[in-house]
Amino acid sequence: MNETDSGSSQSSEPELYRYYIKLYLFGSLEVPSILISIYILFKFINNRQFRSHINNHSIILLIIVSFLNTTSELPITLQFLRVGYIKPNSNIFCLFWIWYNFSLQSTNLVLMTWVSFQRHILIFHSNWTQTKIGKLKCHYIPLIISITYIPIFYFSCIIIYQCENFFDYTSFLCGPICYNSIAWLSAYDWITHMLLPSLLIPLASITLLLRVLIQAKKMKRTLNWRSTRKLTLQLMAISILYLLFWTPLALVSLVRIYFIPTFIDEITYYYLYYTPYFVQLLMPFVCIACLPEIWPKKTRVVHASIITQNRI
Repeated sequence: MNETDSGSSQSSEPELYRYYIKLYLFGSLEVPSILISIYILFKFINNRQFRSHINNHSIILLIIVSFLNTTSELPITLQFLRVGYIKPNSNIFCLFWIWYNFSLQSTNLVLMTWVSFQRHILIFHSNWTQTKIGKLKCHYIPLIISITYIPIFYFSCIIIYQCENFFDYTSFLCGPICYNSIAWLSAYDWITHMLLPSLLIPLASITLLLRVLIQAKKMKRTLNWRSTRKLTLQLMAISILYLLFWTPLALVSLVRIYFIPTFIDEITYYYLYYTPYFVQLLMPFVCIACLPEIWPKKTRVVHASIITQNRI
């Protein structure tokens, strides 16, 4: 997933300062993010109407991936940022951490890529999901592939594939992983699992917004405007996270791989490699803001009255 090594860490004061900035930022967001995720998952389990809408299924999967990352993988990174080295110092732990990190981050990206295209189907081709077979082909199968393909791919490359690793216990994610030395495999991994999703998500979102605006103007809102607006706003809001925190890393990686290998080294090592964590941490905040139907009752009443006043 990384186009080159993750940079080595030395216990210099400037470097520790960089670590502490990330440590405090991630730490301050971690608990609120977990609590909101739990609240959304609780509502999904207990609210049958919310659970029955297929457009909410992909949102819930994004929340689950975010929750897993925030509760189980992020603490490993926080410990590394706090002490400056990997604990425990073992190759087995490094292999697990790399696999788990790559799996969660790339699953999040691939899943969101499908969500971006699925919104086009739900708005403009809703009849595709009206039958059981249609739901299976256009909804459930793509979701299952999105959440299973990535962990299997990285398990094959990181755990099963036999090559010699030289781990650095003072580097984020233990430094480079050996399968990246295979040019075609590294290129396939980076292009398919990071570059394309990072570019397709904002592209699909902007395209959806334009299609909705054009369609609304032509048909004078004869389509289900309330549902369409909700689905569009959800996608736009979530896509902004990827545009801010994934696209810069993808574009910088493109420059580093094919043009300037040392392009903004320090910024890449100390900051850009960590920006995907903001997507996972902020995902619950954005999702709950886009799901007023699961807000507390008093909040929903205020929200509804504001919308009514705006229409008047």
